[in-house]
Amino acid sequence: MVSVENSTTDPKFLLANRLGEIRAYSSSLASFTLQWKDLEQLFESIQSSVDDCFDDLRARQKRITEASSSLVPPLPPTALKYLCLNMDGKGLRLSLTEKIKEHGPFSIEDEVSAALSFAPDPAMLVLDTLVVFYPRKRKHRIELFDTRRTCILLLEQLMKISAKIGPSVTEKAKNLAIEWKGKLEGEKDYSTGALGLLLLLAAYELGCVFPVNQMLDLFEMVALHAQAFELYRRLGLTERVSDFIQILITKRKPIGAIKFIYEFGLADKFPPPLPSLRAGLQCAKRANGKSAEVPSR
Repeated sequence: MVSVENSTTDPKFLLANRLGEIRAYSSSLASFTLQWKDLEQLFESIQSSVDDCFDDLRARQKRITEASSSLVPPLPPTALKYLCLNMDGKGLRLSLTEKIKEHGPFSIEDEVSAALSFAPDPAMLVLDTLVVFYPRKRKHRIELFDTRRTCILLLEQLMKISAKIGPSVTEKAKNLAIEWKGKLEGEKDYSTGALGLLLLLAAYELGCVFPVNQMLDLFEMVALHAQAFELYRRLGLTERVSDFIQILITKRKPIGAIKFIYEFGLADKFPPPLPSLRAGLQCAKRANGKSAEVPSR
């Protein structure tokens, strides 16, 4: 009989222990691989759903543009240039609002950025157009949506041309940002309000106006917007992206979390929260009017 003391040094005994450890490790590795396989399937399903929605939106926009172009003569390109040259913020805003109604914002982005380049002070011109983002008099919901869509387009194109911003304009933009932040708290359409505020901060280089925790709160509202990644980087929050992703996971916002995980290459730092992802995917597909089976473990 082999004593207990000798068994711990016996080669057969040690080999048997090592084989047991290897089997346990192999089982864990297989389970981990299956989890990530499920995650990849879920992500592919999410991406497919998003792509379908985007293609449908593009098709609808194209039909609207084709129908309207045959009825309404387009605004001459020189008209936008003239308005910018004369620093006519109100005229620019009104003209763009009508043009966006007719053709949509995507088709006129280059035209708008080119026109802004002719303004003596593009940053001040755009700032003048933003006074109606929160109008003094209450507007109909659709009218307010059209106005804000114009303001958002102008802010996006101002960032695109990298216009010079003087100290006085920066101070005015800072005061406007603080004003918008206060009004956002009582906002029903908080997503559009937060997007407008973040664009204002990014376009006028005001990333230090609000504390980081308040900035992350704003990004939580716009995590699913297409502009979220660029704005996050422009506002200097890249070092806090892991904290932000954890906030989204904790608050059960898995789709936004997945988008940021893959955009910033952090898949190895976050285990796949599959139950939450399945729930998020089901909600997304119900919202899109689609039904699909979510793979089960």
